[in-house]
Amino acid sequence: MPHQQLISELESIVRRDPAKRGLIAPDGEGPGRGELARAASFFAPDFDISGVGLITGFFIPSNRQGDHENEIAKQHTILECRNGHAETDGPPGTVVLADVLANLRIPTSIITDELCEPVVLAACNAAHLQAVKVLASPIDRQRSAAWRTQVLSTTPISQITHFVAIERVGPGYAHPEHAENQPAPATDQQNGQPGPSGWQPGHCCNMRGESIDAFSADLHLMIESAKARNPRVNVIGIGDGGNEVGMGRFPKEELVSRIISPNAHRIPCRIPADATIVAGVSNWGAYALAAAIAVQHDRVDLLERHSAAAQQQLLERIVSEAGAVDGITRRNEPTVDGLPFLTQIQPWIAIRKCLGLNP
Repeated sequence: MPHQQLISELESIVRRDPAKRGLIAPDGEGPGRGELARAASFFAPDFDISGVGLITGFFIPSNRQGDHENEIAKQHTILECRNGHAETDGPPGTVVLADVLANLRIPTSIITDELCEPVVLAACNAAHLQAVKVLASPIDRQRSAAWRTQVLSTTPISQITHFVAIERVGPGYAHPEHAENQPAPATDQQNGQPGPSGWQPGHCCNMRGESIDAFSADLHLMIESAKARNPRVNVIGIGDGGNEVGMGRFPKEELVSRIISPNAHRIPCRIPADATIVAGVSNWGAYALAAAIAVQHDRVDLLERHSAAAQQQLLERIVSEAGAVDGITRRNEPTVDGLPFLTQIQPWIAIRKCLGLNP
């Protein structure tokens, strides 16, 4: 089967919506159709790649610590306000993609923040990922700015030509449309600071429309800084809910109309990308991109060790060893976006079958 036809088949496998997020229609239509082939083209054998930065980690505060509680959390140290863990979606797919890139001799780093670092490290350890370095940004804005400046001037990050954001929250729009009969969030119009509601347009929000700025480093600024230094830097986004880095590639109005949430107007991320893969689960998008890259390089064998059984073991380890939680249920259990393992692993099994690999 020709590469492009096979990559199209891979995309169709991951464009389903069992978690009912709303971006993908039952027939597979919706934002992101055709983007897997575009994303994979940036990793073609003849493409100039000096380094890749994979950005992942989505922190899930427990007990609905958004809005007003978010502001309270900002007044305490990270250790005091850390009541939650990174979710199970993102790191599993990231390590498969990282392993493929590393084995193609492409310098690859995984970038996250200090609250998500334990889960990301656990995923790397479970996958025996030795050739990939993990970097973690502080949450505090001043410390993260200094960290970002230092890291961007240090090899190998200074040589990155490709960023891939996998299930990584990004800031929304400055002036979102508000739901009918819902008052606009109280903000100080002069300085843009949150008012009593604790929510401000332009903040990072979870699937419930709650601000999670206090729990998320501003890693999108790393992408913007790198792109400002080198406009040829390529950015790929992978997401499933509309609030992830890369979703700014699509019209905000389309995302709002599709997102299934009473707070849909708060959720869309404004950060664009050169290609954005939309899948029913972000892990699936990362699996599909890893598979598409392997296909282009005629190295499908690189995916062999990442079997369904290996992914199950990885998922169980990040839950038991690092406290990873399901992003929808908030429970510390080996599920992803409310889907039991046997459901959420089916697209990966289908991808492997497509490539002639055992489950």
